Amino acid sequence: MKKFMISVAVVCAMFFFVSCGGSSEEKSGENTDSDEVSDSEENDSEVEDSEVQDADETKELVYPEVTPTSNKEGDIAQNVIMYDDLDVEHSLAEWYNKNNPSSKLIWLVFTTYDCPPCQILKGSLLKINKKEYRDKGFNIVLIFNGLLSGPQPSLEPAKLAETKDLYLWGDPDTAEFAVYAYLKKQGLFKKFASEDYGIAYPTWAFIDANTMEILIYGQGWDEELETGIMDDIEFILDEI
Repeated sequence: MKKFMISVAVVCAMFFFVSCGGSSEEKSGENTDSDEVSDSEENDSEVEDSEVQDADETKELVYPEVTPTSNKEGDIAQNVIMYDDLDVEHSLAEWYNKNNPSSKLIWLVFTTYDCPPCQILKGSLLKINKKEYRDKGFNIVLIFNGLLSGPQPSLEPAKLAETKDLYLWGDPDTAEFAVYAYLKKQGLFKKFASEDYGIAYPTWAFIDANTMEILIYGQGWDEELETGIMDDIEFILDEI
């Protein structure tokens, strides 16, 4: 795969470390003169309806084989399982191009409600999430993982719903992320921990939706990164 020239400085200051504990509709025949429908017709109809329902229920999302870690460029991102503000389950596979042909570039972000660099990043997200990028297949998957002191899944999804509402109320255009989510278990998130710094917030990765390969990996954030990141997004969206 073509390597991209990325000019992003990873911010190493103000990292915060945390403990990573786990976390039929029956088809009716039209009335005939005798007002009768044969048993065979009814049975055939029920079978057809059942097949359609089963196909929908059993349809599974595909995903490429992952690498042992997801903490450096070239790794294949783990298929993170997450839950939205309505407590509906999602997976990163939803934005894999083979499942979602319009998806080209994913920005996966793990953040907390209270870390200082995360607050800076949240403002940057609203500047970076341009409609022109989204129209080209850019998706932000934003995962709130509790507080610096640790995940708090028992307080979700209500806390996440409140946060999402505040974002959309203040910035209805650029706060439309692909999903606002939280984690119930920490296992897959640990795979994104830095080899040098362990688990720190924010942790983020730009992922090629065609292969789920990590193109840029980083921890920490500073608003000075905004311009460089937008240049990278524009370059990648034009290239992949």
